[in-house]
Amino acid sequence: MSSAFDFPGGIYPPERKVRSSQAGLIDAPLPSRVVLPLRQHSGQAATACVAPGDSVKVGSLIAKREGLISSNLHASISGTVIEVNASHITIESDGKDEWQRLPRLDWCDADREALLERLRESGIAGLGGAGFPTHVKAQTVEQQGVHTLVINAAECEPYITADDATLRHYASEVLEGAQIMAKLCGAQRIIIGIEDNKPEAIEALTRALPFSLPLNAELKVIPTRYPSGGERQLIKRLLNIEVPSQGLPTDVGVLCHNPGTLLATLHAVRDGQPLIARVVTLTGDAITQPGNQWVRLGTSIAELLTQAGLEQQRLYKVIQGGPMMGKPLATLDTPVTKLTNCLIASTIEELPPAPAEAPCIRCGECESVCPAALLPQQLHWYARAQDDAKMERYRLFDCIECGACSYVCPSHIPLVEDYRQAKTRLRQQRIETMKAEHAKHRFEFRQARLAREEAEKQARREARQAQHRRSSTPSAPSSEKVDLRGLRIAHAAAKASVKKAEKTLARVAQEDPKQPLDDLEMQLATAQENLHAAELQLANARAQQPTDSPAPAPSKESS
Repeated sequence: MSSAFDFPGGIYPPERKVRSSQAGLIDAPLPSRVVLPLRQHSGQAATACVAPGDSVKVGSLIAKREGLISSNLHASISGTVIEVNASHITIESDGKDEWQRLPRLDWCDADREALLERLRESGIAGLGGAGFPTHVKAQTVEQQGVHTLVINAAECEPYITADDATLRHYASEVLEGAQIMAKLCGAQRIIIGIEDNKPEAIEALTRALPFSLPLNAELKVIPTRYPSGGERQLIKRLLNIEVPSQGLPTDVGVLCHNPGTLLATLHAVRDGQPLIARVVTLTGDAITQPGNQWVRLGTSIAELLTQAGLEQQRLYKVIQGGPMMGKPLATLDTPVTKLTNCLIASTIEELPPAPAEAPCIRCGECESVCPAALLPQQLHWYARAQDDAKMERYRLFDCIECGACSYVCPSHIPLVEDYRQAKTRLRQQRIETMKAEHAKHRFEFRQARLAREEAEKQARREARQAQHRRSSTPSAPSSEKVDLRGLRIAHAAAKASVKKAEKTLARVAQEDPKQPLDDLEMQLATAQENLHAAELQLANARAQQPTDSPAPAPSKESS
């Protein structure tokens, strides 16, 4: 079924997918050593829970998530831990490939919390490139009213065919993973959006769809155009729904996941298999054996490309990701991570260096191709002038950094780089504002805490005096009642602050998974500490009520 809707702009760069899509999906050779970075996801790095000399199996937990936006990390080979430092864990293989799996779950019978806990345990992050922890995405949609789960199978960027290969070989499993995610988010329907340049994947999905129970899934084939895989653009093409400016798909009742993430979700739930490998596209004119491979996390990129027939004398650069949004690697002495969906080993003829930048000629080409309907030319000028107010006004943060404007610019201006630098500057300003607000809240909370403690002391003094006088009044002192009511209100406020901090942190992390979140994590930790203190104060006050007086009547605050 085709989609009748559309988004503005877009471009048609050379696809260059044929070389890697012609070969079958194979397993990469088992590495003799893996280096596993503790940060393979957006948010805080995981904290190592193993030491040098420890023996591990495939799937053993080696680093625990830290904070709200974080993800567990597991051993991808069996062997011995030989190094643990602040950035990574190194494991030497024993060649046995012995596994340690979690208990299997029947997702049809499992409740929502059991499924969420399995995602937390399994260390799954978004495999489309953003790396947002999947369990956080699942738990933050609880109150959003999600009605549609979109399987983002567009894979619109040139060269990359990892999702295509996944769907060709695991269409039924991806759909089952989508059923699990739909159950988690409460979606009533599933829509698969895929570009028409993937005929084998479309055929595999068409065969699998009749068996996608209990929820029926609908396949929508869309014309190939970059960047159809952007969440806003895909939702517009499939559902004709506009995601609001600086909003998220969940704001309009939609949740997006790519096929690799859904397959990993099924493996975690049904098979008890944590995320220890992923499908990686190996391509580019500087390798002789392009294709897609299941690669263990932590595998050396240099070794992986060498095994794929890397011609070192022809190699110009290696790009991790696609040519539009990916990044050139400074060194091949780096490991495959959860974020590595594609490695392009290019020659200089294939992806030549950009020509020197020339002055803007105001041709308007950048505006005509922008998929977010922005004004790239004006944003460029304001970014260079550091006119932050104007950039906010011209919706800088709606830019998805797809690179379409830079691609068509006849002056070869690095527009996207300008926008990234401006976003970084604006985010820093927002963080400073939030830190100031956070400091104000901490001061106010401290003042309120001191006032409550003084009220508690006064209440205890009055209670002791009343007992000393052997008062015949049956009710508790009025000051005690007032104190309890105030503590209940403070407890409710502290609880609301924690929820607000969690929501803010999750939203900011989803808007830009690459930005640092330390300050927001600290604000959440402080809110949690305040809540714990409020709970203790309330419990102590209840315990100190006079035993010879009846319990106060229930109030709205305690319900």
